[in-house]
Amino acid sequence: MILYHGGLIPVPEPDLSLSRQQLDFGGGFYTTSSFAQAAKWSKIKCRRDGVPRGYISSYELDESIFKSKIMQIRKFRGPSRAWLTFVMHNRKDVGFAHPYDIVQGAVANDRVYTCLNAFEGGFIDFDTVIRRLRTYALADQISFHTDRAVKQLRFLGEKEVVSDEKDS
Repeated sequence: MILYHGGLIPVPEPDLSLSRQQLDFGGGFYTTSSFAQAAKWSKIKCRRDGVPRGYISSYELDESIFKSKIMQIRKFRGPSRAWLTFVMHNRKDVGFAHPYDIVQGAVANDRVYTCLNAFEGGFIDFDTVIRRLRTYALADQISFHTDRAVKQLRFLGEKEVVSDEKDS
């Protein structure tokens, strides 16, 4: 399986100590199977930091890892009650920690946050949020949360991304 990471610099060896916390799946190294999604992440980071270009790092991951008992893996198959609860705990609960080496699931993008904000404000209920989220075409993300998980990634190379290119 080929995975991509969009950032400001190439990342041949991910360093978990540099990861932000309170992300969808908690602190970790985030990848996606979508080159376009990685490019979007890179451009967003470039614009945020005022730099002209970023990079997409590519990796190979042996898919058999998902079937082995070596790692603790949590896989969400699309938006669900469990996925939404997990994302909200990771984003909102500062002390929340999960036991997983790798987490795979949908990206909570801006449209998702509109739903989440409506839910948190009491404007829509849990079931309505899930029903709406299932209508969106959400990109995937696979996050790595332990050193032993990160070591499963084999760096393939990087591609430069110009930040002023428009996202589709």
